[in-house]
Amino acid sequence: MKIDKTLTRRFSLLIVVMALWAAVIGARLYFLHVVQSADLKQRAERQQQRVLDVSPRRGVIYDRNGNELAVSIRVDSVFAVPDEIENPLATAKKLSSLTGIKRDELLEKFESGRSFAWIKRKLDRKEAEAIRVADIPGIYFQKEDHRFYPKARLASHVLGYVNMDEEGMGGLEYRYNDQVRGEAGKVVVMTDARGRSFQSVQQAPGPGANLITTIDENIQYIVEKEVQDLAQKTQAAGISIVAMDPRSGEILGMANHPQFNPNEYGKYSPNAWSNRSVSLNYEPGSTFKIVTAAAALEEKLTNPLEQIDCQMGSIVLFGHRIRDHKPFGLLTVKEVMQYSSDVGIIKLGLRLGDERFAGYIDRLGFGRATGIDLPGEERGLTKPASRWSRVSVGAISMGQEIGTTPLQILSMVSVVANGGILYRPYVVKRVEHPQDGVLTRIEPHGERVISENTALQLQDMLEVVVTEGTAQSSRLEGYRAAGKTGTAQKIDETGRYSKTKYVASFAGYAPASNPQVSLIVVIDEPAGLHGGGQVAAPAFKRVTEQILRYMSVPSDVPLYAPEYADKVLPSLPSPPPVPSIESLPAAPAPVEPESLLMPASLSTLLPVSSVEPIGAAGLPEIGTVTVPDFTGKSLRQVTEESMRLGLKIRSSGSGAATRQSPGAGAHVRPGARIQVQFSARSTARMAANDK
Repeated sequence: MKIDKTLTRRFSLLIVVMALWAAVIGARLYFLHVVQSADLKQRAERQQQRVLDVSPRRGVIYDRNGNELAVSIRVDSVFAVPDEIENPLATAKKLSSLTGIKRDELLEKFESGRSFAWIKRKLDRKEAEAIRVADIPGIYFQKEDHRFYPKARLASHVLGYVNMDEEGMGGLEYRYNDQVRGEAGKVVVMTDARGRSFQSVQQAPGPGANLITTIDENIQYIVEKEVQDLAQKTQAAGISIVAMDPRSGEILGMANHPQFNPNEYGKYSPNAWSNRSVSLNYEPGSTFKIVTAAAALEEKLTNPLEQIDCQMGSIVLFGHRIRDHKPFGLLTVKEVMQYSSDVGIIKLGLRLGDERFAGYIDRLGFGRATGIDLPGEERGLTKPASRWSRVSVGAISMGQEIGTTPLQILSMVSVVANGGILYRPYVVKRVEHPQDGVLTRIEPHGERVISENTALQLQDMLEVVVTEGTAQSSRLEGYRAAGKTGTAQKIDETGRYSKTKYVASFAGYAPASNPQVSLIVVIDEPAGLHGGGQVAAPAFKRVTEQILRYMSVPSDVPLYAPEYADKVLPSLPSPPPVPSIESLPAAPAPVEPESLLMPASLSTLLPVSSVEPIGAAGLPEIGTVTVPDFTGKSLRQVTEESMRLGLKIRSSGSGAATRQSPGAGAHVRPGARIQVQFSARSTARMAANDK
C-alpha cells in the first residue's frame, strides 16, 4: 500500500513538473511566435536576405529621323554588406583609393549597423574593373541602367537630364517622366548557412515608352554650332536660336547659351540648365512692331501705301518725348516697317487705342504660355489695358513695356508666314511603348488669328525689310526671306533703360514664297556691336541657308529680280537618306564638352539648284504669265491688273508708273513679284488713264 502511494505521489509530481515544463515551453513559444514574431522575422531577413530596388530602363528619345538622342545602358553599381566585412578600416582605405570616396565616409557606412550600404552607383568601366580585381570581402556588384546622351551637348536643353535614381530633372526627361521611366524592379540578395550570397529576381523592371520628337539632328547641329560661334564672337550673357516649321508648330531645332552636357550635368551651374528659349522674359523691341502693324491692318485703320508723317524723328506723348533712331519725314506704312520708324508705328498704335490693341496682343499669343511640351515656360509680362499708363500704347507699339519669350515672338512671326494661323509649338510627335504600341500621337493644333489678306500684306512688308530695310544683312543666297530686326535696351539697376546693355534679335522665315522654316535669334547683352541688324540678322542668314539646303528646298529667287540677281546658286546633288529607327547603328561614343559632333549626313550637304522661270529653249513654260506694260498707269490700275493676273506688286514713289522690272512681255510664274516705279511728273498721263 505504501509503495502504491509513493508511486502515485511520484507520478503526480512528474505530471506537475512536465505540465510546468510544457507551460514554460508554451509560454516561450508564444512569446517568440506572437509577441516577438515581427522583430525576429525582421532580424532574420536582415541576416539572410536584402532587397534592392533596381531602377527601370527608361525609353529611348529619338529625333524625327530615328536617330538616338537619349538611351539607357547597363553599368555596374557597387554595394557593401557590413556584416561580412572583417576589417572595416582596411576595407575603407582600399575602396577610397579605388573610388575617390573619403575613407571616413566609407567607414561610417560600414559601422552604421545597417545590413546594406551603397558604396558608389553607376561606375565607369575602369572603376568597376579595379574593384572587381581587388576582390574585397563583403563588397558586391549590381547591374543598373544609366542614362546616356550619345551626342553630349546636342539638344541638351530640349532633352534635359536625369538624377542618380533615373528621375527626369529637366526638358523632355522631366515633362514625360511618367511615360518614359517605366516600372522599377526588385532583386533579393540572399545568404546561405555559410555566409555566401546569391541573387534572385523578385520583380523584373518594366521598360518605359519611347519618344519620337520633331527635332532634326542635323538642323539641331546647325543651330547649336551657330550658338557656339556667336558666344565666342559676341561674348553675350545668353543666346537663343529656335527653328520651327511655321505650317505646323513643330520645333526643328532649339539651342541656347550657356550650354551643358547632360552626361555630366553636375559640373555645370544651374544657370546653364535653363532653357532660355522658353524661360527668358525680355522686351522684344522692334520685332513687336509686327503685332502693331498686324492689328492696324486687320482693323482696316491703314494700308501698306498710306503715308504717315514721322515728324522728322520726334513725337511727344502726354509730356514724354520719344525720338526715332533716325529723322524721317513722310513714310508709307510699308516704309515705316522697312526703316523701323518708332514714330510711325506709334501713330498706328494710337489709332488702335488701348483696349483694341490689348485684344490683339492677347490674340497673337502674348501674356500666356504657348503650350509647348517643355517645362519651365514663362507666360511673358503683360498687363490689362485698364492698367496701362497714358504713354503705354506708344511704348508697347514699339516693343517696350512688355515682356515676351523668344518662342512667343517666333510663333507670332510664323502666323505671318503661314497665312494667319497661330499654331501651338510642340516637340514630341509620338509616345510609343515597346509592348503596348503608340500611346499618344500629337497632331498640329492652330487657330486663325488674322486674315489671310492681312498676312499677305505683312509678308510683303517683311520681305522689303530684308531686301531694302534694316535687315539687309539677313539676305539669303538663293532664297527670298522675310523678317524683322529688334534692338531693345535693357532695364539697368537704377530702373532706367541702359545705354550699354541691349538685347539684339531677328525673327523671320524663308523661303518667302513658300515658307518652310521660321527662325528667331536672340542675343542677350552682346559685347561690341549690339544691333539686331548687325549681329542677329547675319546669324539668321547663316543658319537658314544651311537648313534650306539640307532640306533640299529649291531656290525661289527669280533670275530677273534685280535685288537677288547675283544670289542664285548652281545645281548640286541632294543629301543622302537618313536611316530608319529599325536600322539604327550602335550609340556613338560621347562627345567632349568643348566640341559638337557633326552628323555624318550633314557633312556631305551642298546647296540646291535654283528654279528658272524660262524653258531651256527660251520659250515660256506652261502656266507662266506674260507681264503687261504698266507704263503711265496709276497705282490702282496696276494693282487691279496684277491681281487679275496673279502677280504681286512692289511699288515705290507716287503718281504714274514710269519703270518696271521685269519689263513688258517677260514670262514669269503666277505669284511673281513685279517692281514698279511711279513718278509724280507723269500725273497728267495717269489722270488720263484713270478716265
